[in-house]
Amino acid sequence: MIKSIKIFPFALLALLVSEGTRADTLPLSKINRKIESRIQTGNTKKNVQCLAFILKDFQDRKIPKSRILVTFDDPNIDGIGIGLDETDEIYTCEAGELRSWEENDYQVAKTF
Repeated sequence: MIKSIKIFPFALLALLVSEGTRADTLPLSKINRKIESRIQTGNTKKNVQCLAFILKDFQDRKIPKSRILVTFDDPNIDGIGIGLDETDEIYTCEAGELRSWEENDYQVAKTF
C-alpha cells in the first residue's frame, strides 16, 4: 500500500506532462474563436498567412470544413499541420513555408 502511494504522484505527474506535450488535431469545423486565437498567437505571422492561403485553396476547391484537419501545439512541428481526412494530402506551415508532404519528405510549395 505504501509503495503504491509513493508511485501515484509520479504517475500523475507523468500523465500531466504527457498530456501537455500532445498535439491537438481538430476538424476545421470545430475550431472556435478561442482556439483560432491560440493558433494565431502561438505561431509566426508567416505561418498564419500560410494557413490562410491553404485554407483559401481548400475553400476554392469546395472541400467541407469537417474534412479539413488542423494540427497545432505539436512539439514535433514548429508551425501548423493541415490535412484532409481519408487522403494522403498533408501540408505544414513551418518557417514561413507551405510544405507538401509525401512519404516523410516534403517539397516547398510556397514561401511567405
